[in-house]
Amino acid sequence: MGISYDEFKDAIQDGARRRQLLNRDGRPFFVLLSQQFSRAELEQLCDTATAIRRLDRHRDGREFLLSILRGHRIMNLFAQPSTRTSQSFMAAAEKLGATVSLVSDLRTSSFAKGESVPDSVRTLSSFFDTIVVRHPDDDFATQAAWALHRSQRPIPVVSAGSGKSQHVTQALLDLYTLRYSFYEHGGVDGKRLVIVGDVARNRAARSLALVLTKFRPGSIHFVSPQDFEPDDELLGYLRRHEIEVEVTNELEGLLRERGRELDAIYMTRLQKEWDAGGEAGQPKASADDLDADDRYVLRSDYRLLIREDCVIMHPLPRINELPESWEDHPGFVVWRQVRNGMWMRASVFATIHGAAGEIRARARRLGLLDTD
Repeated sequence: MGISYDEFKDAIQDGARRRQLLNRDGRPFFVLLSQQFSRAELEQLCDTATAIRRLDRHRDGREFLLSILRGHRIMNLFAQPSTRTSQSFMAAAEKLGATVSLVSDLRTSSFAKGESVPDSVRTLSSFFDTIVVRHPDDDFATQAAWALHRSQRPIPVVSAGSGKSQHVTQALLDLYTLRYSFYEHGGVDGKRLVIVGDVARNRAARSLALVLTKFRPGSIHFVSPQDFEPDDELLGYLRRHEIEVEVTNELEGLLRERGRELDAIYMTRLQKEWDAGGEAGQPKASADDLDADDRYVLRSDYRLLIREDCVIMHPLPRINELPESWEDHPGFVVWRQVRNGMWMRASVFATIHGAAGEIRARARRLGLLDTD
């Protein structure tokens, strides 16, 4: 109870203490870090997402899902603009019967009066059962979790994006999409992936790489401008987990040399809004200024360099780096990613509230999941 914020922040970077602080009753409670989950937990999250997806298509299953979090109230506290992510979290909560509130302009909240993060989230915990937070500050979600960890009424905190550092639920839905895509091809293990874009500042790209350390990918290739390559901390973390890593500054050369070997290409936009002086990650540049240059665009003619079953992903929003002409490529799964975000976030809510096992069991009884 008496742990300081600095002690809490340092402790959750250590594997053993991390589980003690972020888990309750043997399951995740605070969802802050892409690397906080074991492989078994990640696979259960994916299985629960599949169970929810299939139950939602079944009349009795849909009614059952609406009972899971009936009476629960979830707060979405979004200090950064993101219609897609906020609506995904809201839809996920509503699939399980919860009610949801959204605060998307902190100028209308007590933060504008100088209220501290601990005081604000402890106030909100009096009215809500879960808080989802998105903020341009890397540490905001961690501060919120620390404040509630030491309070008399701890409730779960789920990060929906923390600065340039972490986007844990995006990583979870991306893993789920990869697992689904490779289901008949041996799963994620052994697959060769390319992550393209501004890895230094793109929290989705970084978070996916961190989640993949719980599996055994064949390799991860990063394609980035030299100034925005993955940092030594991320590369060192991947290599300590025995993942083959390669960094290059041009996409075309990589595809011409090794394109037929690749199993997935994860495109991201260049994060030029941070260069443009945008406060809280909000761009002040025009759309044209945000375009990627040709070295980081997946040009249509590159389809000749990769296999038809190569999975093409993007966390959105996209600018020009993934042309619409790719949408008829057999491996294009971007819109599946979007919908998978709702199923995975519903899985996260069910897991932190202890209902995931019940959901999987109901899906099995209805013949919607494979039996153990």
